[in-house]
Amino acid sequence: MVMGITNLAAPISSGLGGKFGFRPVIMAGGVLAAAGFCLSRFATHISHLYITVGCLVGFGSSLSVTNILVCLGRYFTTKRLRANSISTLGGSLGAFAFPPLFQLLIDEYGTKGALLIAGGIILHVVPLGALVRPIHLKAEATSITNSRKQPVFPDDNTLSVEIQDKGSHGCFYGCSIRKRFLSVLDVSLLKEPSLLIFLISVGFVASNRQASNIYLIPRAKFLGIDDYPAAFLMSIAGILGMFGRGIAGVLPEWERYRRIDQYGTVAVAMGFTMMLVPLAVSYGSMVAYSVVIGLLFGALIPLTITTVSDLVEIERLPSAMGLRMFVQGVATLAGPAVSGALRDVTGSYDATFLLGGACVLFGGLIPFSLHMRVFTQYKVKQTNKQTKEDIMDDTGMVDTAALNDNEPAPPDRPMIVTKETSL
Repeated sequence: MVMGITNLAAPISSGLGGKFGFRPVIMAGGVLAAAGFCLSRFATHISHLYITVGCLVGFGSSLSVTNILVCLGRYFTTKRLRANSISTLGGSLGAFAFPPLFQLLIDEYGTKGALLIAGGIILHVVPLGALVRPIHLKAEATSITNSRKQPVFPDDNTLSVEIQDKGSHGCFYGCSIRKRFLSVLDVSLLKEPSLLIFLISVGFVASNRQASNIYLIPRAKFLGIDDYPAAFLMSIAGILGMFGRGIAGVLPEWERYRRIDQYGTVAVAMGFTMMLVPLAVSYGSMVAYSVVIGLLFGALIPLTITTVSDLVEIERLPSAMGLRMFVQGVATLAGPAVSGALRDVTGSYDATFLLGGACVLFGGLIPFSLHMRVFTQYKVKQTNKQTKEDIMDDTGMVDTAALNDNEPAPPDRPMIVTKETSL
């Protein structure tokens, strides 16, 4: 439930970050998540935990995680994959270290004390969020007094602007709320073919990639492997996941083999590996599977994050990241339910891994459709259109730096006179 809400609330979280700033939203997320753990100490029924751990911790994690990923995409432009790989290493370390640590806390202080300490640990997100440096992109600057821009009007003209009061009519409050919501969530991104295809791919991959983790230990026990050796398989996958993230961070990028192609390749390899699970009937073969799936799963995470950053403009990254996590959240909630039902019907985990591997493999093949001619022609048209828009902005001013960075701006500038009649 925590992971589902974390992903499903991502569009709202990214919109809040873009509206109020990433630093305060990240800090607020840390406070909410810590409060969720601390309030769980007073829970007397499982329904209380749905609110404290499920909703508060899930939404707080969404506020922090989503906006941290967006900040990384805005900070780094040339070594973005390496930055995402390093940042996601913490997830592997936490997954490896926190389960035994939390069990130790339960043994020493009980469940209620362990929840309080966990809340204190999560509260460290607040000072970490305070360290997030605000960044102001060039595209966000809209001042018409930029000395690098010149008017498109003759030098001897004077532009007069008259501001008139038209009054306010009807549904001001409701319209303003709708306008504010649309301003923080750019749903027009779904009209971009490259991003839409990538989101479809993410849906197929995310729906069944968790099967490699959820059913790994149960299948090992089903084969007669003891509890501790079976649990060690997950630790092997987690440790190798760290190496997978590191390897993904040093992958080069070629013009004809982009990040989205690397993402598709890793997903195809992961799906094919999952489909080979029915052949693993011994502990040694299960260890080999854990090694391979850990490497691929670790490499897939930073590639997924980086691909989103490469597909959209930097100012639209918050909305794109939110949409990606929302699709991933829906798929993550639906996939395990279908896999569990298939396990109950067949009485075996093999069918679950076969179906999951087929979905992941198909999802990995989808991004390669962007190499089709229809999408390459669309990309060329959009590139030409963007080039024209870069020369002139909404104020009617021409960016002379886009035409010739070395040409000095002429000294004479037009005078803009504003006459205000009523406001």
